[in-house]
Amino acid sequence: MSEYLNTLKQSFSKDSFLASLFFFFVLSSWYTLRPLRNELAVQDIDNISLLLAMVGIGMLFANLIYSWIASRTNLKQLIVFCYLFLASNLVIFINLDFSSSEWVGRSFYVWCNIYSFFVVAIFWVVSINLFRENKAKQYFGFISFGGTLGAAFGSRLSKYIANNFSISSIDGGPEEINISIFAFFTLGLLVAGLLIGLYCINRLKSEKIALGGSAQDAFRHLFNSADVRQLAFYMFLFTSLMTIHWITSAIIFEKAIENSVERVSLFADIELTVSLIAGFTQIFLTSYVVKKVGIKFILFSYGVIFLIVFIIYAFAPLLISAILITILLRVFEYSVNKPSREIVFSHLSKNKRYKSSVLVDTLFARLGDFSGSIFLGLFKGTQIAFSIAPLMAIPFALTISIIGSRISKILKS
Repeated sequence: MSEYLNTLKQSFSKDSFLASLFFFFVLSSWYTLRPLRNELAVQDIDNISLLLAMVGIGMLFANLIYSWIASRTNLKQLIVFCYLFLASNLVIFINLDFSSSEWVGRSFYVWCNIYSFFVVAIFWVVSINLFRENKAKQYFGFISFGGTLGAAFGSRLSKYIANNFSISSIDGGPEEINISIFAFFTLGLLVAGLLIGLYCINRLKSEKIALGGSAQDAFRHLFNSADVRQLAFYMFLFTSLMTIHWITSAIIFEKAIENSVERVSLFADIELTVSLIAGFTQIFLTSYVVKKVGIKFILFSYGVIFLIVFIIYAFAPLLISAILITILLRVFEYSVNKPSREIVFSHLSKNKRYKSSVLVDTLFARLGDFSGSIFLGLFKGTQIAFSIAPLMAIPFALTISIIGSRISKILKS
């Protein structure tokens, strides 16, 4: 008990609180936009494959630009440039007429996806460079809690905006969403996050010299660094398997609940449950579990969990199964696995921490999403039931456990 209390006490400090507050504003800025992004996807669902392809291409070029900027700036300059650039994009969208062309909305959808990955990835770049190794183990659970609160706040704010700032249609049709208001609130939250992030960097006196290197460094590390390749492959497999779960569970939800209003209500309840459980875990358990169980076991566990999940979907594709599995996977990711991956990143060399971590968390995450959807799409029109199809992904679940075990060796290097 004394060991647990000592670990818990070490996770609380002024630095961890400030970083947690920083993450609160970063994630709240994204979750304010997230429901709007989802609605734009629904409105243009017939072209979703095209939009996802555009996101992938945009992510590729964004990584090259980011890596070029990172080579010529220090940590403080990097966050200022990147976040102010994203903020300037929001100012542009606030002044655009979304009714003038469908491509304005599509552009905003693509930008939202790129924003969601980069605004979070850059936050973690700051964190893994300010808090290295043991500090990362102590703080990342509590820091993640700030993000959980931010996600909950942003979701509630988005709902408030949608209910109170819609635009009445001139022809008497349904009300339209005021996209500019969403962008305005997001802009304010992002700027608040930037100011707190700069305070954290100044307080902890990060290096003031430019990183150096070139725009191709992040991609070059994929070829000459086994550590980066393993992390990239792990992220690719994780997001692929999560997408397979998500599509399978979505089909179960659709079949079990015909009324869309009831489904939305259920999803809201799931979001709340995940936030409550994840928040409790991040405050009271994450640091202790990471210290007691170890990074190797945590990263290894994902494959075992997915193995059990896909077996359950095959033999018990029930509503209660989809609900419990969704909660379990998201709590495990937010509370334990994500902090563990970032701890591993904190052990990498400086150049890799700045550049490869962002490449892994953005491009390879999006490639995994896309590949998971393609994988299940292969079984459309066949005699294989939707609940059986995930069983075909079990070899990939076993692979992620193997890769997870190998990644943990980075901590010893």
